[in-house]
Amino acid sequence: MPTKRLPKQPPAETVYIDAPQVCERYGGRSHMWLSRVIERDKTFPRPVKIGRLRFFKVAELTERERAAAAKSRAA
Repeated sequence: MPTKRLPKQPPAETVYIDAPQVCERYGGRSHMWLSRVIERDKTFPRPVKIGRLRFFKVAELTERERAAAAKSRAA
């Protein structure tokens, strides 16, 4: 009897979330907040656009959050 294999998880750098999920990740922020952060903060991860939709790499968001936490602890 063949064993059932679970599908492999994609590498973290290939996992994307859409703009509404990013807003939710940062405390239920608005779409305007996200647009302004992208425009003003050049260190914020750049979205990948597919048509009118914006997608963000989870790995890049996590890396930025870790860097911000480390900077906060150092201060």
